[in-house]
Amino acid sequence: MTRTPVRAEIITIGRELLDGTRVDTNTSTIARALAAIGASVERATSVPDDPAAIERAIVHALETVEIVVTTGGLGPTSDDRTKQVVARIFGRGLALDEGVLAAIRARYESLGRELPELVASQAMVPEGARAIENARGTAPGLLFQEDGGLLFALPGVPSEMRAMLENYVVPFLEGTGLRRVTAERLLRTTGIPESVLAERIASLSKRLARTDVAYLPRLTGVDIRLIGRGASAREAEEAVVKAAAKIREKIEPYVYAEGAQSLEEVVGYLLSMNGRTVSVAESCTGGRLGWQITRQPGSSGYFTGGVIAYSDDLKRRLLGVRAGELRGHGAVSGRVAARMAAGVRAKARTDYGVAITGIAGPSGATEDKPIGLVWIAVSSDAEERTRELRLSGGDRDEVRAQASQAALELLRRTLLGLPESD
Repeated sequence: MTRTPVRAEIITIGRELLDGTRVDTNTSTIARALAAIGASVERATSVPDDPAAIERAIVHALETVEIVVTTGGLGPTSDDRTKQVVARIFGRGLALDEGVLAAIRARYESLGRELPELVASQAMVPEGARAIENARGTAPGLLFQEDGGLLFALPGVPSEMRAMLENYVVPFLEGTGLRRVTAERLLRTTGIPESVLAERIASLSKRLARTDVAYLPRLTGVDIRLIGRGASAREAEEAVVKAAAKIREKIEPYVYAEGAQSLEEVVGYLLSMNGRTVSVAESCTGGRLGWQITRQPGSSGYFTGGVIAYSDDLKRRLLGVRAGELRGHGAVSGRVAARMAAGVRAKARTDYGVAITGIAGPSGATEDKPIGLVWIAVSSDAEERTRELRLSGGDRDEVRAQASQAALELLRRTLLGLPESD
């Protein structure tokens, strides 16, 4: 039988997480680490540096799950309240931990600095709690064990938190008998909205054995996260592999990678494996497509360069776009995009040319050609492909990012002999 995973809750503490001053990255880091060893994160929440709010969150968590992990509020300043709150919850006083004090003093001596009294106060630890060494700072983490439950209080600084999580929390939990009972697969898609994607696999996802499906929408596509469960790592892996194969059958043309690969990485691999080269001609994206391609190490082996042609004059002189085509169709048109792709391919002497022309906004739109209208094209000796896009990005940068991704996707489909869309 499948073992029920131990339940966990994550509580991040700090007003800065709630007013937008700082982005909470700790929750995702902790959640991934706990999931990898078989713990099921039931809830994640953020609370301000308010003792009452911190106490309510921790008490509720201790009543509902077996593992609680908090971050933040362990420093020496007046807004750091977690240690005192947790001590009160468990009915403990604070006592000097000589080992922690020695570690803090040694850290300051290594830096040639005098130890401030305020920092030294971090060596005051709740009685009965286990101090967790902080190899990257001065505030120790804390472990409380009470009535079969575990509470880990970790610093809010991401680097300090990660070090404790990796070096202490995860090994400790594994030592209690937690073991990997989940396996993951990530299917990366582009060119299909989340709602359409969900409709295509909705009935299937309900029938997948021992596998959960989550949709992770991004500006340039949707990732599908599959989590397989089992009584053993092998059983969980088998479940997620079967689920991934079944889902791919439903949406195969839109899946460009299985795992963490980016679209530009996939395109680069296809070009390299086939000994092909590519060049780009860009208008509204202003070099973003070239930047995206050249982010990959080794891209010089298949990417020769590109042209950023904003003006009609440059499109004519460098890319061979005809004046009549510009007058008759406009710079933002399928005909001009195709001519740009063919022109840069000829100039650069590459196997493929990719072009983008469009209206990224906030100005330049007309009634017939609104913001977000983009034409992309791919040219080769064998064929010419063009596609019209109506992008709904909220600003200029979003339109440019989506246009660049769509152009890469059109190139991927061309390289694989897939239709432009289905």
